[in-house]
Amino acid sequence: MIQTQVRVINKHGEDVKHDGIEVGEVIVKGNGTEQFKNRNDEGWVYTGDLGTIDSNGNIHVIDRKKDIDTAETKISSVGLERLLLKHPAVQEASVVPVPHEKLGEVAHAFVVLYENQDATEEELIEYCRRTLEFSECPKAVTFMDELPKTASGKILKVQLQGEN
Repeated sequence: MIQTQVRVINKHGEDVKHDGIEVGEVIVKGNGTEQFKNRNDEGWVYTGDLGTIDSNGNIHVIDRKKDIDTAETKISSVGLERLLLKHPAVQEASVVPVPHEKLGEVAHAFVVLYENQDATEEELIEYCRRTLEFSECPKAVTFMDELPKTASGKILKVQLQGEN
């Protein structure tokens, strides 16, 4: 019988709350995971996926942990999006990797502002710099009236990558 265990853990290695809000990395352990190189000593495989657990115990994968790979660092688009959403003028945000001649990839933010709110590209980049290292911040911000979405409401990042 094949048994697999799945957990979602925070940066301290503790299980996230089952509230559907706290985000952590999805890890798995069980038969069939022995061949993976990204295992720890206890046999847990770190998937690189970020997720939440709802009150029913269901795991929801929301994005990759570090999905933008620059020459300087690896960047989490989800982390940047969450930070941008804390800005009082930002209603929606999506961050995608874009090719860069020297750095490989850089972060490009697509933002929808609340009605009657203003923000500039420089203001939002500076807002990120107050929390993150320069290399982790978006290098450009595009303002949109709405972000492209699927019928279920998921942002179409692939379509945004063609927008820049």
